[in-house]
Amino acid sequence: MPLGKKVEIDEELQSALRDIVKDFDKEDDELHKAQIKMWKKLEEYWHGLQKIFWSEQDQSWISPDSVHFDEVFSPDEVAQLGPIYDYVVDIYKAHGESIISALAAQIPPIRYRPDDADDESDRLTAQTYSKIADLVYIHNKAKLIFLQALCFLYNAGIVFSYRYVESDPKFGLVDLPKYENVETLTCPQCGNVREANELELCLTCGADIPPVATATVKQSGTIQTPKSRIKIDIFGPLHVKVSYYARNQAACGYLILKTDQNKALVKSVFPDIEDAIEGERLESMDRFARSSYSYPHDTVDIKMDLVTVEKVWLRPWTFFKVTDKEKRKRLQETFPSGAQVTFIGKNRIFAEAYDEELDVRWDIGQAGLSTFIHSDPIGKVIVPLQDMRNELVNLTMDTIDHGIPATYADPEVLSFDDYGKFESQPGCIYPAKAKEGQNLQSSFANEPKSTMSKEHMLFFRQIDQDAQFASGDFPAIHGGPSEGKSRTLGEYAMSKQMALQRLSIVWEYALDWWVRTIDGGVHLYADTVISDQQYSKKQDNDYVNVWIRRSQMEGKVGGVEPESGGAFPVSIVQKRDTLLKLIELNNPMIDAALYTPANAKMLKEALALNDLDLPGEDQRVKQAREINDLIKPNAEPVPDGLGGFIPSIGIDPDVDDHAVHIAVIKSFLVGTVGMDLKDTNPAGYVNCIAHLRAHQQALMQLTMQAHESSAPGEPPDTATLSTEGE
Repeated sequence: MPLGKKVEIDEELQSALRDIVKDFDKEDDELHKAQIKMWKKLEEYWHGLQKIFWSEQDQSWISPDSVHFDEVFSPDEVAQLGPIYDYVVDIYKAHGESIISALAAQIPPIRYRPDDADDESDRLTAQTYSKIADLVYIHNKAKLIFLQALCFLYNAGIVFSYRYVESDPKFGLVDLPKYENVETLTCPQCGNVREANELELCLTCGADIPPVATATVKQSGTIQTPKSRIKIDIFGPLHVKVSYYARNQAACGYLILKTDQNKALVKSVFPDIEDAIEGERLESMDRFARSSYSYPHDTVDIKMDLVTVEKVWLRPWTFFKVTDKEKRKRLQETFPSGAQVTFIGKNRIFAEAYDEELDVRWDIGQAGLSTFIHSDPIGKVIVPLQDMRNELVNLTMDTIDHGIPATYADPEVLSFDDYGKFESQPGCIYPAKAKEGQNLQSSFANEPKSTMSKEHMLFFRQIDQDAQFASGDFPAIHGGPSEGKSRTLGEYAMSKQMALQRLSIVWEYALDWWVRTIDGGVHLYADTVISDQQYSKKQDNDYVNVWIRRSQMEGKVGGVEPESGGAFPVSIVQKRDTLLKLIELNNPMIDAALYTPANAKMLKEALALNDLDLPGEDQRVKQAREINDLIKPNAEPVPDGLGGFIPSIGIDPDVDDHAVHIAVIKSFLVGTVGMDLKDTNPAGYVNCIAHLRAHQQALMQLTMQAHESSAPGEPPDTATLSTEGE
């Protein structure tokens, strides 16, 4: 699925596309407004703005913080209003961050399988596509994108991923061949080919026969071109609109992306319509929803500086909205794959159009089970519980403030003028005179003391438990105190596993969207790459080059799937717990696997002991660096005259632990990079084999020496077989 091709269209087709987009944009206007109202509310809750109210006039959520009371009331009236109890204890965002961090604990790499496992071309293509997927992860900071996507699923229930190709000199430059058309002359007698500007007489055979002129393409040099990368951007439903009645992405006839950008930037991209762009303004509810309008600001200045850029993707069947058959036929012929059209501003000024398929650029993800493509946001169930908790907190604060009751006094008994001249202090004496026939206390009255209900703390706990049950964010996930009595380690682990099962529905949907998104990026790379490329990959505390070659993308892939098989992500803490349990088993077979040098890095990371010096690690790093030197393009083995080869990098018998070096180099050669090396760099592969055999011969000699130095009947001294630690 290649990228779209830009096409030039007349005003008639521009108008037809504009009418189609207008109809789709207004087909569910009232429903879309209701959706925007909910999405924007949840977004404000995420930012801690929860004391908000809906303004029909502004079509947006308004916070009391944005109301300037000093412009409406006098200072005395503001003082009389007293404190506004709008405290927020944000459990909405707390539960959201807990769920997001649990789901994004580990982003699984994706792997391709060949269409035919017995076909070498298919196997190479599947391996190359898996390398491209790793490269897309690196270029896009996959963890951050996945976190942002989960945030959209929590607040909106739907997420959109957009793929595009970005070329920039900061990515590096590549030399590409430059060609030019050259006319050549071919001698009809001997077939000699010469430049057209040479003599007609053939200098090879001397024939004086008119040559045959032929136009050919010849490389005239190279040109430096910026490298390209596949980039992925994430959007929520406040920026993207699709059909409300669509059950899946295939049923979405259109996709509308609206972004608000500075007019100067838009003019630089579309200079031909510069004057028309300057006259545009922002005047839609969508625009209010896409901005942080709950914060104080000057809306007039913002609307003057920004303009809405509307990019629309239309499937071919949407052209049937045009009743004029001749005009519809022209649209179908111009956009056989579908139309991607760009409009600017409220009046939809035409900017450009492409013949492009919607699915090449976009993938849509859901938060969970739903009849239609718009699913409920994960955090929607928390909103009423958040409101109740806020009300309870503010009611508690109000009660505490009024816990000291007000006192009313008879002014004939107490002189308020004199009383107000002194600061109230313990033990002070103030002049007061009781009325005749009454005691002093009868001239004073206290209002009832404000007290909270005894059940309010129970209600607090009940709200928290309901929020955990509704969201699936139990204490076993976020690390809070567990309910009931204390648990054993086994009971806690079981509780956590059951809690994670609740989130497995969200995980399955998010993982499906993620695989489709990366798969689209991989195919986009394969369709647009113009030369072999390489990237570096960390291996054994060193870096090796991984090549992506066009010649290895000629086969077919049979599918793509996550490397973990869809298992729920495992955090570092869970890995550490599993490792400790395996170590406690003290099983020889398990210990042999855990303590192999290849797993040293994994053990240090899981145990968070980066300063730990594991036996054999330095030897493993040394061999990894030697491998990197062995596979360099100019490194070639030398024949030894006996049918073998001498490696370009020799071994060091005095310091090398041959057993560790042999294990490291074997692990490399059977890995993805090593297997690819056999086909792409045969000399480097033979060089590694020669280095491996040198270590094997040295180890064999040490073994023989150990046997010879042992007394008859005594076992050999195996300590001499390893030089590690000397």
